[in-house]
Amino acid sequence: MSGLTKIGFVLGGYVAACLVASAVVYVYERLTQSAAAQASAGMYAFGDLVLFVGVLGILALFPTGLALYFLFRKLQAR
Repeated sequence: MSGLTKIGFVLGGYVAACLVASAVVYVYERLTQSAAAQASAGMYAFGDLVLFVGVLGILALFPTGLALYFLFRKLQAR
C-alpha cells in the first residue's frame, strides 16, 4: 500500500468521524425542539458542542490508531 493511500485512509477516517458526529448532533437537535430549548438556546448550543466533541473524540480514535499503526510499521521497516 502506498503512502498516499495510507494518508487517504487516515484523512477519510477523520472526515467520516466528523460527518457521523454532525449527524448525531443533528438528530439530537431535531429531538429536542421544545420551548425550554428555545428559551435557553445558549445552554443547549453548548450541550450540542459537548455532544459533538465527545462523539468526534470517540470516533477519531480509529483513524488515530490507524495512523500510529502505519507510523510504527514504517519505523520498524528501517
